Amino acid sequence: MRTMTTVPARSLLAAAALVTTLLGVSLARFGEVKDVSAASPDGETGSLPSTRASSTFVNFESPHVHPLDMTPDRVRLLAVNTAAARIEVYASASGAPRHIGSVAVGTDPVSVRARTASEAWVVNHVSDSISIVDLPTMRVVRTLSTADEPCDVVFAAGRAFVSCSQANTIQVFDVANLGAAPTSVAIVGEEPKALAVSPDGQTVYAAIFESGNRTTILGGGGLNTGAGMRLAYPPNVVGQPEGPYAGANPPPNSGTSFVPAQRAGNPVPPAVGLIVKKDALGRWMDDNNHDWTDAVSGDNAAASGRRPGWDLADHDLAAINTSSLSVSYAKNLMNLCMGVGINPANGAITVIGTEALNHIRYEPNLKGRFIRVNMASVNPATLASTSIVDLNPHLTYATPSVLRFSPVAWAKLLYLRDAGESEIGGFGISAAGDLLFVADIVLVAQACTWVQVKFDDESVADHF
Repeated sequence: MRTMTTVPARSLLAAAALVTTLLGVSLARFGEVKDVSAASPDGETGSLPSTRASSTFVNFESPHVHPLDMTPDRVRLLAVNTAAARIEVYASASGAPRHIGSVAVGTDPVSVRARTASEAWVVNHVSDSISIVDLPTMRVVRTLSTADEPCDVVFAAGRAFVSCSQANTIQVFDVANLGAAPTSVAIVGEEPKALAVSPDGQTVYAAIFESGNRTTILGGGGLNTGAGMRLAYPPNVVGQPEGPYAGANPPPNSGTSFVPAQRAGNPVPPAVGLIVKKDALGRWMDDNNHDWTDAVSGDNAAASGRRPGWDLADHDLAAINTSSLSVSYAKNLMNLCMGVGINPANGAITVIGTEALNHIRYEPNLKGRFIRVNMASVNPATLASTSIVDLNPHLTYATPSVLRFSPVAWAKLLYLRDAGESEIGGFGISAAGDLLFVADIVLVAQACTWVQVKFDDESVADHF
């Protein structure tokens, strides 16, 4: 196990200045699950404390999707306790929430939804299951198996819709006949997660987490495998003389020049791949406004390892008809769609997430800001975007946001990278008035212990 020990900061910590030379990947952090439940102080009928024993657990760090919900009668507030594999139940009728009990569910609950005042559905991300909880008795009354890595659940038209991120599907359960096999609705997109329902109950919306932003990479820097041989795929199309730059690789990013300018005396740079982005006219363009469409989807697509007519689906939001289960999509919103909400008055859709600038080359041109955090508004009738706004309007993006280091901090950073032991990390310390200037790095000793993990639950083992 590898852990990072925190230290008191002498001044404000620049989060981006955290430096570590941890080697390898830690699959889990281990600790103790404590039973923190207690009986309801007022003896509320049916509210029982949890009796689950303390046990060692694996922290998979599954991301929450809908971790809080309130029952329709607003009597109970429900919260997932992911690491403890339970939900916490609070009485909320009198004002401030008051803890009244816990219910043990599956591994890594990430969402909870109250279907009725007395029934909650809990989505267990690692267990690949749904726990149906009877709230008056605080007991799981049924467990439903799902496809891989479920994330959220909503209810409409007498059905339960469950997003299964790794399977790229929405599973639909008949709540009146849970013994029947669910219907699977395929989603053309990677990792549908957050769900929402239209006010009339006729549409379920699924935010597609890894939806993409109409970018793809062209091969150009295939590795030399020895004896003068290079990787056969992807083809090194960037360096072909028929291309927009007549074979120059790396190609310039500002007309016929480079910005920033190449330093005189530098060795010949290595050949590289190139990211291109599909524009509103359907052309695949690079960051220097050169057109690669012919080699991506045109007659010469084979030059890049593709077929003529090749394309990428940019599906950001899936709209599922709750009667026919047909699917349509909202497009061109952003590349990571993290959440979706519905205006209950007019059905307007809001999607929250990030948009990457991965097609722009060279960090000085990005000025340290390589993503935008955006909010997209979507017309439910047409699924067209009505607006996309930056949620950080205070940022002008004109001033570079690049970390700078004092000589002392830089020397420590080089030591951590090149000479330090693998179990040494550090925290960057910055001044209150300049968070991007790292004045010093506090070295932190760490410990590494070999851990052997055995899973009896096949669904947990399959997670790896």
